[in-house]
Amino acid sequence: MKSAIEKIFFGETDSLNLPVTKEWKKIAEQSSAVSDEFFESLDDKQKEQYNELYNYQGKQEADRILQIYKEGFKLGLMLAVETIMG
Repeated sequence: MKSAIEKIFFGETDSLNLPVTKEWKKIAEQSSAVSDEFFESLDDKQKEQYNELYNYQGKQEADRILQIYKEGFKLGLMLAVETIMG
């Protein structure tokens, strides 16, 4: 059996398969429906701008999530050290 460190190194974690709640699914469906309806109401130039904005916001959110993950990882390590050191 691989250690947790080895699993992280080899990308064998379930971080992309996290469970979601029924509420999250409901909100995602509603968001998608509103977004689709809005997108279809735009002209071609506006669609390009919308896609550009959507991509920037996605990258921004991905970076934010990465920073949160890093801080959580650091906190976990500090808790482990504190537990071991007493």
